[in-house]
Amino acid sequence: MKTVGLRSIVLYILLFAFLGGVGWLVLNLFIRGSQWAAQPYNAHIYVDGSLGDIEDRDGNVLAHTENGQRTYSESETTRRALLHTVGDTKGFISTSIQYTLQDKLTGYNPIFGLNRTVFSDLGSTVKLTLDSGACTAAYNAMEGHNGGAIFYNYKTGDILCKVSAPGYDPMNVPENIDSDPEYKGAYLDNTLSGAFTPGSTFKLVTSLAAMEKWPDTWTELYYDCYESEEIGGSNITCLGYHGEQDMQTALGNSCNLYFAKLANEIGAEDLQKTAEKLGFNKSLDFSSIEIAESECKLSGANPNQLGWAGVGQHTVLVNPYHMMTVMGAIANGGTYVQPRLTEDGGLFGGGSATGGSLMTAAQANNLKAMMRDTVSGYYGDWLFPEGLNVCAKTGTGEVSETQEPNCWMVGFCDNDSYPIAFAVLVEESNNSLGAAGGVVSAVLKELIY
Repeated sequence: MKTVGLRSIVLYILLFAFLGGVGWLVLNLFIRGSQWAAQPYNAHIYVDGSLGDIEDRDGNVLAHTENGQRTYSESETTRRALLHTVGDTKGFISTSIQYTLQDKLTGYNPIFGLNRTVFSDLGSTVKLTLDSGACTAAYNAMEGHNGGAIFYNYKTGDILCKVSAPGYDPMNVPENIDSDPEYKGAYLDNTLSGAFTPGSTFKLVTSLAAMEKWPDTWTELYYDCYESEEIGGSNITCLGYHGEQDMQTALGNSCNLYFAKLANEIGAEDLQKTAEKLGFNKSLDFSSIEIAESECKLSGANPNQLGWAGVGQHTVLVNPYHMMTVMGAIANGGTYVQPRLTEDGGLFGGGSATGGSLMTAAQANNLKAMMRDTVSGYYGDWLFPEGLNVCAKTGTGEVSETQEPNCWMVGFCDNDSYPIAFAVLVEESNNSLGAAGGVVSAVLKELIY
């Protein structure tokens, strides 16, 4: 009897293990079935031509299956510019449309798989909100530099331009792509998965923190700049000798000493608190994609470190997608619209759905006025197409002594006909206005003309 009982226990254990395994397999089939079915070695998809097209907002075909081969835009530059958005045939770019929307492109159904039935079809077309011409213009304007550029309509949420570099031509993949330093990071979409030293663009966050702390008197904050000054035992330097300034003038001059002193007056805790209200130190989601975290962690920072953090240095990091949504919030009176990449919403955004309130309407209007003055009074409206009322801030993020800095421009058009917000990063350049500003200008011209 003991032997029979022991055998029964063993059989029950095996039965439960078998059922558990079957359950796990079924669960993974529903969760990952579309990914398994869409692997590049599945000839059924490519030979039968059942992988759907990807089009831009104007109907230009960006990816298509023909004669068993996945083909992309006729223009090599356009293929490179849209690589990280459209994706590659081998599925190495996990944030791309071809990877994240495999089930829609293949017509995959968890019940019928890739079989055509009265309940399911194969090869659905995905139409993007992107303008491929604007993406090509951004790629050309980056002039071979690495970085990222992302623009969206802050009223509708449509992402109009999204470009990342380095990249490659998906129809002529380099044989040495995994060993050549030139292609390091080629599978990474910098606009979604990268975080970079923001430089002076972070002065907008420091300005907002001052408005939070002194809502009635922030315009009365004056500090002196004599080009270099010891703060916290070490010097903080500025690019010029600006004398006494208020916040608006200091933003136009991009004065490091003003904002370093302001950051110390605000305090590490309050500056970090304001940054976190804007979405720093937390993971943002873009549909199924987790956006790289923007960081502002100031606990334990000494006065010198806090001063450098206030001007966008120290350990502060920013993600371009995140910064674009912050610009959209400023343009929209404090509330941003959730970005989307496909015209039907799908898995990429909720159309005009509100993403959340980041600041008060008064604070947004104050920042808008300061950014507009910075462009009209310091950068020059000549840089952009006429009549757009661009509000912007440049930034130069120092990376290391052996590398040229990151060059940024973030901002938006205060124009009801062209409600466009943007964040542009050009790595290892030395002129934020010329490099990042040049990308902004090229994209805006393509979008409005």
